[in-house]
Amino acid sequence: MANGNVKFALGVAVGALVGALSAYFSDRNRRERFLDDMYSTADKFKDSVVEGYYDAKDKYMRYKDRLIKETEDIVDEIEEELNDTTK
Repeated sequence: MANGNVKFALGVAVGALVGALSAYFSDRNRRERFLDDMYSTADKFKDSVVEGYYDAKDKYMRYKDRLIKETEDIVDEIEEELNDTTK
């Protein structure tokens, strides 16, 4: 019996939500304002993702260049040691 009451209450809640949303969006100005807000939020999110991508790419390039330089320094040191030991 309790299961039927839960289903009924859930149906009433969903129906009330659908009714409230229908009433809210039946006003053209509210609907357009809502869509404008959604588009604005989507644009901000897109800009944030693009900015994050380029920031990550810049960091990658800096670390890659640093790693290459340090590797070259280590190779130069090893070559110097080898030259010193062979002389």
